[in-house]
Amino acid sequence: MKDVSYVIDHQGFLVIPAMVAMLQPCDTVMYIPQYCDDCIEMHVSLLEFKEEGEDAQHADRWQAYHGLSPDVYWARVEIDAARFHEAFIDGEQLRRENSIFKLEPALCKDLNENYVEHVKEICTLHTNVAISEPVVVGVDPMGIDVRASFGIVRVPTPSPFASSEEVMAFVSGR
Repeated sequence: MKDVSYVIDHQGFLVIPAMVAMLQPCDTVMYIPQYCDDCIEMHVSLLEFKEEGEDAQHADRWQAYHGLSPDVYWARVEIDAARFHEAFIDGEQLRRENSIFKLEPALCKDLNENYVEHVKEICTLHTNVAISEPVVVGVDPMGIDVRASFGIVRVPTPSPFASSEEVMAFVSGR
């Protein structure tokens, strides 16, 4: 068993750094967040990708969230199926594309350059977590991901974002 940190790419796949042994053909089971009575057990397929070229964005995203990778190989994780208690779910039903992913880089940059105090406020207001030096690393229709010195804080939105204006209104309290 190996602990892995992941991010979700714009197509809804998980992205992880991987040991070479993880990329060998075999049955892979992932437990999120940890093995317990209420965990989701997922049967997954790992699809290796290189850190350069058009797939570099996936490794870059992971590193923006988590820092330098402990492993040199990378994989996109495709959920084949999931089990929660006695319910089985087709993996495709769990994948959600980020409909505002094309806006995400500009939003992150703008929020980090011009709205740091507002980001601090929404973290405290919506998560009860005070962050002294927040860095916005992700935005999707369901919320904002903020990197703090201790990890990632997810700030959920009360209603899905459909535009950059809605994100900015949420952050600035308008």
